[in-house]
Amino acid sequence: MTQTQYKPLTIGISTSALFDLREEHEVYLKQGIDDYRRMQFQRRRDIMPPGTAFCVIQKLLAINVPGEKPRVEVALISRNDIETGIRARYSLDHYKLDIPRIALTGGKAVEANLLKAYGIDLFLSRHPEDVQRAVDGDIAACVLHDPPTENAACKPGKVHFAFDGDQVLFGGESEAIFQRDGLQGFLKYETEMADVPMPEGPFAKVLFVIEALKATFTKEDCPIETSLVTMRSGQAQIRPMNTLIDWGKIVDGAYMIGRSSQEGHKYQKVDVLAAIGADLFFDDQTYHTEPASRIVPSGYVPQKTGHSAVAQKAPA
Repeated sequence: MTQTQYKPLTIGISTSALFDLREEHEVYLKQGIDDYRRMQFQRRRDIMPPGTAFCVIQKLLAINVPGEKPRVEVALISRNDIETGIRARYSLDHYKLDIPRIALTGGKAVEANLLKAYGIDLFLSRHPEDVQRAVDGDIAACVLHDPPTENAACKPGKVHFAFDGDQVLFGGESEAIFQRDGLQGFLKYETEMADVPMPEGPFAKVLFVIEALKATFTKEDCPIETSLVTMRSGQAQIRPMNTLIDWGKIVDGAYMIGRSSQEGHKYQKVDVLAAIGADLFFDDQTYHTEPASRIVPSGYVPQKTGHSAVAQKAPA
């Protein structure tokens, strides 16, 4: 283990992202907030079942060594009230999750300034509105889908983060070219710009924090893995690889899936994510996150308010 300086990766997570509260949410929708709060207090000693991000948070916290500066810190930041907060506290202690900090807004939206006050690098939530506020406040954030329905058990081994490229690790410049000029214009632009590093996207700073943590371990003992997973193909693959080298070669793997030449067959990110054993996947298109979420915990990354949304578009 090296003595490289680093800051802890600080994750903010909502109660419904860490625990599975879909049953309780139905009560809220059908019967209202008062019945919801009453039920949560009545069930305060009933342990909440694991939710979408439970396994990855559990694995991340296990990286910390007692008595040493933590490498990962997690704060529960939620719209919930104190009744739910009591149940969450019992559940955190039951699972031995070292999450000492909690923010309960009592139904109010989670604002970016609250996340900044808690020092959050990455915000994981099931509330699209809260995620949008975080993104607009320059905080990396995603809307998590339901927990996986296939191979849902927590996997042992490294914590494996998988990131999409354009509009996630990288800025939206190339996507804008694709939207304006189509596939051929995009390929021409990316070929001409192959040696010019791409601008940083909303999750680049998270990747930089993770890289600093990885540097505190020897390569053989590092418990964290990172991968780029993109649909880019051919000449369009060169620029992101050059960019990652310019940044210090800070991913372990790069999976550029491209398009299938086989009639009737379509390559998908979900198959690659399953093959590489990803623990958490970030993408700016629900076209990819929705199918991936059946197998891998997945989060949709919205763009800042005012940017063109491409969440439902098929990729280039």
